[in-house]
Amino acid sequence: MTPFQQKLQGSIPAIVTAMKQDFTVDGEAMAKVARRAVDHGSRGVVVVGTSGEFAGVDDDQREVAIRSVVEEIGKDAPVIVGCGQPNVKRTHDQARAAADLGADGILVNPPFYFPMSQEEVVGFFETLVKVSPIPVMLYNIPAMTKVAVEPATVPRLAEVGVQGTKDSSGSPSNTLAFLSTLGPDSDFRVVVGGEAFLLHLLDAGVCATTGLMPGIAPQFAARVYDAWCAEDYPAAFAAQHKANEFAGTLRGLSPFGQAAGKAVLSRLGLMEKWVAPPKTPMSDEDADRAFESVKSYLPEFESERG
Repeated sequence: MTPFQQKLQGSIPAIVTAMKQDFTVDGEAMAKVARRAVDHGSRGVVVVGTSGEFAGVDDDQREVAIRSVVEEIGKDAPVIVGCGQPNVKRTHDQARAAADLGADGILVNPPFYFPMSQEEVVGFFETLVKVSPIPVMLYNIPAMTKVAVEPATVPRLAEVGVQGTKDSSGSPSNTLAFLSTLGPDSDFRVVVGGEAFLLHLLDAGVCATTGLMPGIAPQFAARVYDAWCAEDYPAAFAAQHKANEFAGTLRGLSPFGQAAGKAVLSRLGLMEKWVAPPKTPMSDEDADRAFESVKSYLPEFESERG
């Protein structure tokens, strides 16, 4: 197992990208959000991924987001950068830039827009591994890319040097199929996208979770993993239920989860509420209501709940 693979464990939130009103990245706020995640048990973070609105972040602002997080937590936890464009050269450029900025690895979706065969998926990642200075992970998110990486393809990706995957298929059975095709002795790391079934999938062989929710309330997924490691299943199930309660509440606040998450974090004074256009932020009134709806789930206010 590589040093990077060894770091893939527990809760690795995909943090939102803090923006100012002119849609430039707020590096100071990015550092605060990343530090808060690590201070509440996270084992790393993903930057400019789906939760980080990668498609809406201007190319010249990616560096600000990545550098600020690496400088803040890079010595304490791995920083994984979301990459992946329809254009292959741009994906390669993003991989090299992430390495230059000190990232530990990259999380890469297959090129989206045109359908891809499984052979083309393997060829794309084989070439990427050869040019990337840092480890590569597959980001399987077929709802967004329209490219579903089949379970039988995953061992082939491992053979060409891909070190792990985030499975955001939304289907626990698909994640289980990934694990089954790899076998129990594989070093290839499987991370589940979203924490709703984290505890159940840890028993099956998943090593970590990453997604939006632990970037807003980071303590729950971290507690699931820590309790699981300690074989304290009552505590693990309690944390899992609380994580799912929080996620259900936050999702009900806005059809665009990033807007709700940013609104909540803005009321903690960590960042502003702006989202990248063409998406729109919550109004101040809705942001206030969102904060009140989830306040008791946030680590800053847990002691008040008792």
